Amino acid sequence: MARRNRVSVPDAVYHITTRIAHRALLLVGDGVKDAVFRMIYDVALFSGVEVFACCVMENHLHLLVHVPRVPAEYWTDEAAEPDAYAFGMRPPERRRPMWPGSGDGAVPQPRPAVGFMLDDGELLRRLAGIYGGERAERRVEGWRALEEAGCAARAQADRERLCRRMYNVSQFMKTLKERITGLFNSPRGGVGHAGALWEGRFRSGVVERSERVMAVVAGYVEYNPVKAGIAESPAAWRWSSYSCALGDGPLAGTCRRMYERMLGCPWGEARARMEAIFADRLPDDLSPESLREICEHYAEMDARRRRGSAVEGPGVADGGGEPAEESHPRVRASQAIRVTLRVFGGAFIGSAEFARRTLSLLPRGFPAPGTRSARMCAALLWELPPRRAA
Repeated sequence: MARRNRVSVPDAVYHITTRIAHRALLLVGDGVKDAVFRMIYDVALFSGVEVFACCVMENHLHLLVHVPRVPAEYWTDEAAEPDAYAFGMRPPERRRPMWPGSGDGAVPQPRPAVGFMLDDGELLRRLAGIYGGERAERRVEGWRALEEAGCAARAQADRERLCRRMYNVSQFMKTLKERITGLFNSPRGGVGHAGALWEGRFRSGVVERSERVMAVVAGYVEYNPVKAGIAESPAAWRWSSYSCALGDGPLAGTCRRMYERMLGCPWGEARARMEAIFADRLPDDLSPESLREICEHYAEMDARRRRGSAVEGPGVADGGGEPAEESHPRVRASQAIRVTLRVFGGAFIGSAEFARRTLSLLPRGFPAPGTRSARMCAALLWELPPRRAA
């Protein structure tokens, strides 16, 4: 059976998790985590992706990334914006097997055209991040040799293959996981591992691009080592973007700039916002099952309200048919993020209106904006803790 398409929309922010197979603790060594942490930013440079926050755990990764639109200077047609976000998506006609002689008349549609091209200088800079400068230069020199030999089409096809791996969340994660697998399985300098490394497909949630939501998702990402009991604070776990931003290493400036872009404020204020989120302890008495019940209850209330019938049950204002605002369960947003990923497949992280807008951008074959899966995002009211001085 064909795999379900991943939700992918233009100019989107994603919360991504991916885990080692069998939950094996293969990322225990400091050197291994150092290498994986560097690879995240090297692959992001190659893919044109911004890493807002990330954390390397001992058996899984958490990332909050922004996949921007293709810059206009790279478009091959200035009147047609490339649909790079759709490179990993397939139309419905290609989601079922096309057996010869089936007689259904369905014709598989081709993949979207690349629609953009980077110059050789920019390609060299990006290739050097993941392959090293010497190997990247050899590849660029190979293109020029092909062009001099009258085989320019082959050189251009190779450039297009590289561009197809950029500005797309699925291609970014494919490249990252391949690089990490190579670190483990390479006969030269490998760590003694052989075979499949990852548990399966990565999980992703489209995150609403608001300061409130992105701050909480970043806090959830950075707080993972504390929840796992392997660090006293997010700052003490050096394989995270927040800890890196506090230091003076080669990636410290990059991490600080990403927090400033994400939260729209100077680093000092962004640091204070993150510390306030870390200090806001997660509740222990709220299980994914109870959150699921809450979500289902308020989704049903919303459905009844849409039908114009009276709403009964907890959370209804006395004497009226509308739920009281203060009766909604107010829980930590990071707790809501966790249950969203477990219960709803990680489709959306944000408000119900954001979910409806995102659904309206997707091609046919996805749930309609008015369906239950879109409305259930409205069940939880997220709150940010007050700002604190740095």
